[in-house]
Amino acid sequence: MGKKDFDDFLNKQAQEKNAGKQTDWDAKRDEWIEYLDQFYKTVEQFLSEYVENGKISYKYSEKKIIEDYIGEYSAKVIQIELGPHTIKLEPVGTNLIGAKGRVDLIGANGKVKFVLVDKTSSGPRIKMTVWVNGEKPPEDREEEKKDAEWGWKIATPPPGIQYIDLEQDTFFDALMEVVGG
Repeated sequence: MGKKDFDDFLNKQAQEKNAGKQTDWDAKRDEWIEYLDQFYKTVEQFLSEYVENGKISYKYSEKKIIEDYIGEYSAKVIQIELGPHTIKLEPVGTNLIGAKGRVDLIGANGKVKFVLVDKTSSGPRIKMTVWVNGEKPPEDREEEKKDAEWGWKIATPPPGIQYIDLEQDTFFDALMEVVGG
């Protein structure tokens, strides 16, 4: 024991650190912005009939978001005018527990959360792994997440959070909820 063991320990720690995967935060941000753009295109399709006949209008603005590791970036916010009601679809971010991203639908009567999750998921799942100091940590499960097919869903309020598929009818139900219709 002593200095030689400590040197060996430090060398092993350095190797494990260098062998670990580094997250490309710029790529993660860019991917999030792409998913956000897809979300807005879907919303535009849902609203198109009502925009064409003048019952609804919308406009975009920019929002600054600051997230750990990613830093500051701009994301689009959509403001929907529906009669006397103004509703916003406002992105929250991508560095979240349990979701790849979230957008809040905000109106006078509340908020509905849209989450970007695995398309097969029906609710949040939190998995915890514990290992004792000195043991090798379990293999990173990031590969499973990369294989996931991501889709937008509506998250019901806690405590029994469930995910509802984002479809035209469920989107309009969410709109009605936040305007009190």
